[in-house]
Amino acid sequence: MLKKLIIGMLCVSSAVFAKVSYEYAVNIVGMSMDYREYKDGVFLDSEESGFADLKGAEVQYKYIKQTEASQDFDTVSINIMAVGGNTKYIGAYIGSNFGYGSLVSITSNQIYDMEIDFAHTYQERPFFTATVSLGVGYRFWRRKLSAQQIEDYTWFSLRPSFSFAYRYHDLSIAPKFEYQYGLGPRMSATGISDDFKLGSANIMEFTLPIEYALTQKFSLYTAYTYQYQKIEESNVVYDNAGTGYLEPQSKAYNEYIKFGIIFKY
Repeated sequence: MLKKLIIGMLCVSSAVFAKVSYEYAVNIVGMSMDYREYKDGVFLDSEESGFADLKGAEVQYKYIKQTEASQDFDTVSINIMAVGGNTKYIGAYIGSNFGYGSLVSITSNQIYDMEIDFAHTYQERPFFTATVSLGVGYRFWRRKLSAQQIEDYTWFSLRPSFSFAYRYHDLSIAPKFEYQYGLGPRMSATGISDDFKLGSANIMEFTLPIEYALTQKFSLYTAYTYQYQKIEESNVVYDNAGTGYLEPQSKAYNEYIKFGIIFKY
């Protein structure tokens, strides 16, 4: 009984003497896309854009908890990003005998990425930290090639990551490496009732964020992110006329530039 009482008092004491803080961030985002589809090693089509072509915003909330007994701390963060705009499509009409480059058009895009992340940060030195985390995310990409051809790619993902941060006075640099393992990736298309079950949809990501603290509660923020995305070929799906289609393998090399502000309290 006494042992249980002592354990309970320690748990309450830990909760009482925990230091809790919060962060809010708002960023503007520019995205560069280099997307390519292949079938049996043959290049089929591509989507390309510059940073000014796909634009949007990102918001982030962080809950940070640190106990009195340790310099380490835990973070729960929620991140939502939305970008949209046009890419240059180069390819061919479906079913035509003409090869790559016979059709050039503009594709309208909408991309949403949402994540909740649980992280633990080790305070190795006053100016150096290392963080391991595991997140759960959701990604949606609407690819509108024409009014008659709209494709929606959706999947959840597990997102383990590792980062380390170096702080020099008011400047902080924190390289981050993340892997996104897609869960149940699918693609739906106009005119076809069944979804395409994608073989896989995984992303490897590197981010280099830089933060400059103007005050204890207000910082400027910028980041560069590079993504390598690979989607494996889907199953065959049939339309109402009995014609079979599949979504081919694709690779995407995406880049993001972000500028924003962080509020702390």
